Amino acid sequence: MPIVVLVVSTLAFWVIYWFVRMGGVEHFREQSARRRRAKARESERTAPLRAIDDPREAAIVLMLLIPRGSDPTRAQFSAIEDIMRSAFGFDADLIERMTQARFIATCAASFDEAGGLLSDLFNKRLTVGERRELVAMVQRIAAIDGPSAGQTAALEVLERRVGLAPAR
Repeated sequence: MPIVVLVVSTLAFWVIYWFVRMGGVEHFREQSARRRRAKARESERTAPLRAIDDPREAAIVLMLLIPRGSDPTRAQFSAIEDIMRSAFGFDADLIERMTQARFIATCAASFDEAGGLLSDLFNKRLTVGERRELVAMVQRIAAIDGPSAGQTAALEVLERRVGLAPAR
């Protein structure tokens, strides 16, 4: 028993010595500063997505992100512009809104991330019928080049997040 106490007390002494004299405090400060910086970078990266307050602009961002394997094709851009004109009434400022939506879409790591950040906006500001229309618009863009398995899964997640499909 005295040997165990001796070993534990020696170990405790060296841990305290390391912590006080050899930079242990600084090590923990650096770790917490790294975590804070990483959290700040992530918050800064997603800030444009969280700043969207118009569901129409959020829908445009999702339509731009659904073909995420690459940039949208010309046919997809054309379909998105048609939706912007007909459903959203963006005729006069179409180019400005498309440019802004493309910038915001580059801030998202994936369609799933953007859908997660924007789903609260859709649930608060859109009716059930409008949410169905939103999902149909995104499906229409995905169907232009044939929806892949990843796109189909992403659309199912979007439906669940906006309350159109039962949660699994």
